[in-house]
Amino acid sequence: MKDYYKVLGVNRNSSLEDIKMAYKKLAMKYHPDRNSNDLKSEEKFKEIKEAYEFLTNKNNFKNSNNFHSENINFSDFSTSESSLDDIFNVIFQKNFKKDNKFYFSLEINLETAIYGATIDLKIPYKGTCQKCFGKGNKPGSDMKICSKCHGSGFYTIMQGIFSFKQKCYKCGGKGYVSVEICLNCSGVGKVDKKYNCNIFINKNSDNNTQISLKHLKSDEFLLDNCYILIKIKPHNLFLRKNLKNNDLFLNYYLDFSKAILGGYIKVFTIYGYILYRISKYTQNNKYLKIPGFGLNFKNRFGDLYVYFFIEIPVNINYNQWFLINKLRISTNFSENYLFSNINSYNSFLDNIFKLF
Repeated sequence: MKDYYKVLGVNRNSSLEDIKMAYKKLAMKYHPDRNSNDLKSEEKFKEIKEAYEFLTNKNNFKNSNNFHSENINFSDFSTSESSLDDIFNVIFQKNFKKDNKFYFSLEINLETAIYGATIDLKIPYKGTCQKCFGKGNKPGSDMKICSKCHGSGFYTIMQGIFSFKQKCYKCGGKGYVSVEICLNCSGVGKVDKKYNCNIFINKNSDNNTQISLKHLKSDEFLLDNCYILIKIKPHNLFLRKNLKNNDLFLNYYLDFSKAILGGYIKVFTIYGYILYRISKYTQNNKYLKIPGFGLNFKNRFGDLYVYFFIEIPVNINYNQWFLINKLRISTNFSENYLFSNINSYNSFLDNIFKLF
């Protein structure tokens, strides 16, 4: 069993201030930055830090005669400078974590989702400063123990009867700060960098399609558990009302003569233009269903629903106005007169054709 007082070279009646002073002296002596490639010094520094963290805990300090190192789970005192959470929060702005996986939402247009594409991404992240090698101090300058965390890299937040350890914001969890900071990184040890990579989006990628980033390689971060989550942006022509099916909806503005007479119209679909025959007497806000011209996500073709909106001509000249008015009178159109015989119907068609 370890005697933490002995590790720091103090007796059991020492005050917290005595323990802190002893720790500062030993930490400066055995710090890895002052003892490069010295494994014994590195182990000694870890032991000193473990002892300091244990003894400066108020509960442990009061009951130190009854506690030994075997009773404490020191995983709570992790000294890792940055976790994957920290890295991913820096790399991506729109992200969330679920089931130990990190997701970055990437918005693409509908055409890219249908036909696929290779997208060039520039991933921003905080990388190690090459001037100070991540230490934050001016090359050649001295280091000193952080006054906020006293070299532990963490400080304690009390909330009622509970206490929580927080990574020190002043030293970034290192336990020491620079006497003279590095001007390149402003003493942080990290600088803004960009990682260039290509992301391939497969054909017919639906909303929430996941693309793994584990193939990306970098010396400064790992993305094994990171995924891009596809989000399809709203289209300016096609509307997708229900994400559970692959149907698309399109508004089509139809001139009133075509609405009355019927015939072929040119319909724009996600696969190109097609000619489609509509029946006569097409009413405003009615729709036609074109099977198989929706999306093809998950190997299931949806349909295209075309909603018609009848366009009324504007800025017509006097002759056109006269003919339309004559047509209205002759067909009693204002009363929604239904043609009862073929002669009146043919007369109506003749008048329509004279307008164009």
